[in-house]
Amino acid sequence: MPRKYFKKFTLKGQQLLTSGSLSALDSRIHDPNLWHLNRHSVSRGFFAGLFAGFAFLLFPGQMLVAAVLAIWLRGNLPIAIGLVWITNPFTTPPIIYLALKIGTIFIPLEQQIDLSALLNFEWTSATLAEEAARFLNLLKGSWRSLLLGTFILGAALGVSGYFTVQLFWKWHVRRTWNTRQMNRLQQRLDNSQK
Repeated sequence: MPRKYFKKFTLKGQQLLTSGSLSALDSRIHDPNLWHLNRHSVSRGFFAGLFAGFAFLLFPGQMLVAAVLAIWLRGNLPIAIGLVWITNPFTTPPIIYLALKIGTIFIPLEQQIDLSALLNFEWTSATLAEEAARFLNLLKGSWRSLLLGTFILGAALGVSGYFTVQLFWKWHVRRTWNTRQMNRLQQRLDNSQK
């Protein structure tokens, strides 16, 4: 029963891919790197997910941006979309605080605001609407610095995530190769002693 149910969706997905609806994505949507796990697709997926998650923190549709970026860069699509969830309602206040700190280095604030107030939310003392209004009032004079800070933070984390995955992948392959070589050498020694 479940197989038949899910097969309906896969057939519609195949029809969507073969129809002309996704012609803007051309052959990129059929790229196997979007789904396979290899060093390059995973590192590109990390870049797309971290960049979209942090650089577009204040805008809706971060997952859509990550998906389009992953398709364009030929990165792993599930990893890119999953990494966007690093930025969530619980992690957003410290990220905004850090982005404002970074942004004010390049664009000083027009008026002084208490940046530590961004981290202090008292959800019990007011309704959610009142807290959101207070939060937006804090950011009213600092939106340029915040946008620049989120973009710089997204670019820095995306690039560092890309190179971290590249280096980790190479390290892991070398370690596995060396372990395999040592095991073969040990087997040869054991066989020669018999």
